[in-house]
Amino acid sequence: MMYYGVPLAVRDIKVNIYLSEALNAMVELPTFVITPILLEKFNRRSSVLVNCLLGGGLGVLCFVLTIFGRTNVAFALELGSFFCARIGFNLMAVYMIEMFPTCVRNLATMMLRQALVVGGACCPIIASVGRNVPSLSFAVFGFAVSGLGLFALLLPETKGSNLCDTMEEQELLEAKP
Repeated sequence: MMYYGVPLAVRDIKVNIYLSEALNAMVELPTFVITPILLEKFNRRSSVLVNCLLGGGLGVLCFVLTIFGRTNVAFALELGSFFCARIGFNLMAVYMIEMFPTCVRNLATMMLRQALVVGGACCPIIASVGRNVPSLSFAVFGFAVSGLGLFALLLPETKGSNLCDTMEEQELLEAKP
């Protein structure tokens, strides 16, 4: 949701729209280098949690700073929020693949894609809220991503675990202490 919504809501910060879109695109490029490093060095659950909380917190701060007229700082926080959202999505895609056995992995991937589409469809509606209250959409995105990121605490850690082929293998693996 934040990946699609933050670039739509950046018009509320009152910066050059062309510059902001170009910088959002440039900020996205390093995420493809950083994500594999995070996957190698840290566990999945904490990486997703930290990126969601950090991205959400930056989104809320962006809202607060925009209220006080600090648009340049708010824009920098928007870029940081977008950066964390992209890393969080990259991490979640890998994490989701590792959680499910091969026999249902395609279905799980399809559900992740469906969630992406639903989030993308809701973003213009949430971004339009900012027309009445400047940058309120950043707070909405921030609280949503932070809140949903907390659900990562309920997920099992998958780093270093074997990928299962069948549901029976997965159940046996989860039954072990």
